[in-house]
Amino acid sequence: MIPDGIEEKHLKLAIQEIIKDGIPVSRKSVHYDYLHGNKRYPPKYVISLAAKYAFGNELSSNDFNAVRARDYLRSRGHTVIDRRDGALDVIVSDDDESSFAEGKEKYRLHRSKERDSSITKKAKAARLKDTGTLSCDICDFDFYNKYGKLGLGFIEAHHKVPVSELDGNTKTKISDLALVCSNCHRMLHRQKSTMHISELKKIVESYATSV
Repeated sequence: MIPDGIEEKHLKLAIQEIIKDGIPVSRKSVHYDYLHGNKRYPPKYVISLAAKYAFGNELSSNDFNAVRARDYLRSRGHTVIDRRDGALDVIVSDDDESSFAEGKEKYRLHRSKERDSSITKKAKAARLKDTGTLSCDICDFDFYNKYGKLGLGFIEAHHKVPVSELDGNTKTKISDLALVCSNCHRMLHRQKSTMHISELKKIVESYATSV
């Protein structure tokens, strides 16, 4: 049973402890993720630690189950996702590069040469698994931080190798993709020739330090 009285400040203290000390293997989540900021945490462990700050004693993992932890947090306005229902599936589209300078013909050629059509989804899923966030490689913008649930799992994939340079024999790898926000994606394609990721990043950093 989870007692009433755990407040936002107690949850934040629990998160701080997890960031500092990590998560014991036995307390890692199997199905659920509690989203706090742009990171994911095991709901049961967070509540267990939060109880320590609220009442003086940490709750045992045997005192309540994962479903109760999920419902407890959700009923208080927090976001808890179930990895089994596809809640963390990244949003994937063709990232409509046909609207960029290369033109529709080259874009169609690009798609026909893309042997693994799910590579963008794999790249996004891998990033989310490794870092818990999908922030722009150039400006660090995070759709979830800005838009909450609406932005969860959204980012665009930019192919580092211009469409015009594809030879039709090379399979696209995750390392060939950059994950970028919509604004940066447009800027990369604004010129006649696609700008390199590092070039745009320098522009962003330079402008940020000058204002």
